[in-house]
Amino acid sequence: MFSGLNQDETKKLAALDLLRRDDKPRDRTLGEFARLASTVMGVSGCFVTIFDPKFQYIKYARNIPLPEKIPVEQTMCQHSVYACESIICPDTRQDPRFHHHPLVQSGAAVFYAASPLKTRDEFVLGTLCVTEQFPVKPSQEKIDQFLHIASLASAYLEAWYSVGQIDTLTGLPNRQNLLNELERIVQSKTTELYTLFIFDCIEIPRLYELSRYLGVAAVETMLRNFGALLRVRLDLSRTIPLYSFATGRFAVLVKANQASAIVEKAERMPPTLASITGDIELQLQTHTGYTLFCPSQTNGQEVFRHVISALHEAIRQGVPVKAFDPVLDRKRNDDFKLLYDIGEAIKAPNQLYLVYQPKISLHTGETIGAEALLRWDHPTRGNIPPSTIVALVERTTLMRDITQWVIRETIRQTLIWRESGIYLPISINVTVSDFSVPGFASDLERQVLKAGLACEDFRIECLETDKVLESDVALMELDLLKAKGFLILLDDFGAGYSNINYLRRIPIDIIKLDRSLISQITTDEASLVIVRNVIVMLKELDYQVLAEGVEDIATARILKAFGCDEVQGFYFSRPLEPERIPEWMETTGLLDGLES
Repeated sequence: MFSGLNQDETKKLAALDLLRRDDKPRDRTLGEFARLASTVMGVSGCFVTIFDPKFQYIKYARNIPLPEKIPVEQTMCQHSVYACESIICPDTRQDPRFHHHPLVQSGAAVFYAASPLKTRDEFVLGTLCVTEQFPVKPSQEKIDQFLHIASLASAYLEAWYSVGQIDTLTGLPNRQNLLNELERIVQSKTTELYTLFIFDCIEIPRLYELSRYLGVAAVETMLRNFGALLRVRLDLSRTIPLYSFATGRFAVLVKANQASAIVEKAERMPPTLASITGDIELQLQTHTGYTLFCPSQTNGQEVFRHVISALHEAIRQGVPVKAFDPVLDRKRNDDFKLLYDIGEAIKAPNQLYLVYQPKISLHTGETIGAEALLRWDHPTRGNIPPSTIVALVERTTLMRDITQWVIRETIRQTLIWRESGIYLPISINVTVSDFSVPGFASDLERQVLKAGLACEDFRIECLETDKVLESDVALMELDLLKAKGFLILLDDFGAGYSNINYLRRIPIDIIKLDRSLISQITTDEASLVIVRNVIVMLKELDYQVLAEGVEDIATARILKAFGCDEVQGFYFSRPLEPERIPEWMETTGLLDGLES
């Protein structure tokens, strides 16, 4: 019985904790078994108990006065539990084990029969008992029927325990069980504060990695051991249940006055060592999130949301413990609302718009292109920063929708400028999620040619370059874009650590030096040397070099002297509305002062 339950202490405690708690449907069914047993035995009293190492808990009682909770040493049933065998006592007044017990002396339990409710490996959970106020000597047939009813009650507990109540791998009470307990506390309307903890013992990607190397069986053993190890490290008492919240994640629910000790231990918790092979061990860091709540003011699902938010923030920040932050939570909720609003903004006529930042040739001083930059005029929150937009949508399909909107709008605006005699190549920012869609290059070419424009009229600024290298489809689409005549521009060169590798694998025409690379060349000698040598290297490799974020004449002067081809930045021009571009194109003298 109790699949997966054996003598392991963690699983024993988990089973007993579940059984100790109030569960009206379960306890009502146990009561039916008890009443059936009393009917078979021809007696009036009956009760069902659950035992933990310290106390007996009454789950059902009829016609016998019993407290809901009593120390084990004060119970009649301790003898059946410790011996793991049934007791049939026709007259307890004549039995030295019972004659002194208050229930016997009061006449409430002169006849007493008990059968242990136990697992297949003889782990006793409690007892099924019947009583009478006078001596009874039941027949063997009645005794056999009584024992059979007790075995059925044990089988029922197995089914109750196994279906929907426990995590089959660890044998611990599962997330649904925790939710039930939270809802029970919430429904009590208590004003006493509680704290819920979640412990992340291993990240899912690392778990998959270990499964590849060690095999599923070894990883399952490791996951089972996590629970027992966590209980020891947190020094949890027997009365505090440990829940299996998800794969590799565990939860603890305590009253608020018990939380500080757990927080302290979680903050000092050492890494868990997972043996890979031989003497090689992997260090796994445990992250903890927790939330304080008042049951009368919330619900179980909201508590779950808060504690998961805290846990993910601990993981994101790389810290061992993080409490739920309501201010940060409100911001995330606002961001989620913004995510919905972006989807609506794409369909709306006047929320999203583009501005264009001119790109200046350091050789001629002419404006030789512009970068299309997305802006969002939110109907209630005003202008939303571009960084916020990207952060919200970069991992969603909305990123592709936004890119397509930008492409359509850029083509439309280019046609308007053409009618005014303005020929200005436009750079469009494209992410790996766009490149990773098979047919992206052909679709872009189709849109451009359909408008009567040429692929050479557009530059494709490749964002998230490191991720592009991880996608064969993205690399293929970039090759196709270059073959069709689009110029490929590598964005943010110098912001990462693998840029040299990009040069060999991505079909690039223009390299854009990141503002972080050039921002200190007027004040820091090391930065100056780095930028000079980077530009020399790129020019020797036959790349065009563009520097972004140029905000002063000194920086522009140095870049020109080093042989940089193009610049963009506030020193020359901030991003402009499309209607201001014709006037800008008449601007002259952009390189004045750069020669000195």
